[in-house]
Amino acid sequence: MERRRRDLSVTIYRILLYLSRMRERDAESKRLMRIERATGIERKELKIHLEKLVDAGYVTQINSDKKGRGGHPIVTYDILESGRSLRSDIGRWIDLGIRMEYYPDDFFYLPSDA
Repeated sequence: MERRRRDLSVTIYRILLYLSRMRERDAESKRLMRIERATGIERKELKIHLEKLVDAGYVTQINSDKKGRGGHPIVTYDILESGRSLRSDIGRWIDLGIRMEYYPDDFFYLPSDA
């Protein structure tokens, strides 16, 4: 199966969209594996993007005292207000791409929306 390709703006948009939708939900919904399933982005790539978003101040990383099955610390992510603004800006860019027929209509939606 060929790996689906998407550009950086769509990848970042999907991550921020998911975190924005899960803002009021419990921490369990904001763990790496949940974000991976909902956005369709592979875990290794997702970790890289989340780290960069944390470093840039768009997302916050919350380390819990709990341990996962493999003994690793459970980490959750939450979107900051600057991340919500960035998501809106990227969304407008993608909307322009859809109107100019660079992207299909479904680029605004997460795989979990289906």
